[in-house]
Amino acid sequence: MKRLGIVLALLVILIAGGALTARNASAPNTNPLPGLIRSTNNPEASVMEMTGWQAEQFFLAVGFILFNLVGITVTITVVMWLLDRQVRRAKATESPIMTTGGDA
Repeated sequence: MKRLGIVLALLVILIAGGALTARNASAPNTNPLPGLIRSTNNPEASVMEMTGWQAEQFFLAVGFILFNLVGITVTITVVMWLLDRQVRRAKATESPIMTTGGDA
């Protein structure tokens, strides 16, 4: 049942992506996701709307930030994995003197 749910969720995502692609192909000069970013050619029209270049800069800034956050996450994950690997290796090769607590 769990696999069926995963398959259905992926199917819904694929259908939604296909619908957005078809909508964009039929009207290429419109906003691909209506309601999210409204743009205008008049910069004094409204504070809630932005010109095309402003929308592009916003999109690029958000993409840059997300890309860097993913990069930071991957880097920290790799460093922690390597450190844990070394700790496990060191614990596996401990000398008997250190484990018995003998007199030194």
